Amino acid sequence: MIIEDYFRIHGDYELKDGLYNVDGHVELIEFVDKLPFKFGNVSGGFECSYNYLTSLEGCPKSVGGDFLCSRNKLTSLEGAPKQVGGDFLCDDNLRNTKEYRQHKIMEKEYRQYLIMKKLRQ
Repeated sequence: MIIEDYFRIHGDYELKDGLYNVDGHVELIEFVDKLPFKFGNVSGGFECSYNYLTSLEGCPKSVGGDFLCSRNKLTSLEGAPKQVGGDFLCDDNLRNTKEYRQHKIMEKEYRQYLIMKKLRQ
């Protein structure tokens, strides 16, 4: 099993202390429920969207560009990068979690607040 079987890497990488550090962009190209390799720092973007991931374990500790993990089967954001230099997009995940339901309630209440504010003017 080699990293190129699972990821398209645009740039250079090195394996250090069991973590892949990438000077460039990383894109997951195979369908998996768990990342088969662990990442340290990625200077560009990291994309693992439209997959079957149930966990972000193995994701980079820091990403210099965008971190894209939308449309997976995540139940938690545990393992997500601690630093992201660009956008953090994680749409269509966490649907069966308490956090997701609370977010939807707050989103609905905020929309109602905006409607009432506009009606008062």
